[in-house]
Amino acid sequence: MLTWELIFPLGALALGVMLAVMLWRNKHRNKRVDAVTQAATREEYDHPDRYDNKTHDQFEAEADRRK
Repeated sequence: MLTWELIFPLGALALGVMLAVMLWRNKHRNKRVDAVTQAATREEYDHPDRYDNKTHDQFEAEADRRK
């Protein structure tokens, strides 16, 4: 049976591993598509009625082109 004395260090270890993974993923992400992501988000919030799958596909194609 696990006692609290074992669970707390395991939880801290799991939290540390998750933090390390997230930092590694953030360091290795593609920063060239940030402008496209920002433009798509701005368009979706400014014109939610006009933002449909076609618009989404256009922004996605732009992001794929920049990779």
